Amino acid sequence: MLDISRPERHLILGLIFLGLFCTGLSYHQKISSNLIEQIEIKERHRVIDINTAGANELERLPGVGPVLAGDIIAYRETAGEFKNIEELKNVKGIGDKKFGKIKDLVVISE
Repeated sequence: MLDISRPERHLILGLIFLGLFCTGLSYHQKISSNLIEQIEIKERHRVIDINTAGANELERLPGVGPVLAGDIIAYRETAGEFKNIEELKNVKGIGDKKFGKIKDLVVISE
């Protein structure tokens, strides 16, 4: 068997403990990061009622920035509430491609 002095044993145990601690800390950070990312994705992609949403909510939709959000609200105020989600294509800046990205993320209030 190896002849290890008491201070050397303490050093070895300390290094093992430090390694285990760092591994646990790294794992915790990875898990925390994944949870935060999942929450952010859910928040960005929750369903939005286009008849009641404000600019901040509309900007969560993919491809919708402050200008387009304002245009959606202006259209809603001018033409009245949306009757169906396809009406979004009447808003300048929303074509078939953009509509395809957001159609599953919007609803019409009843």
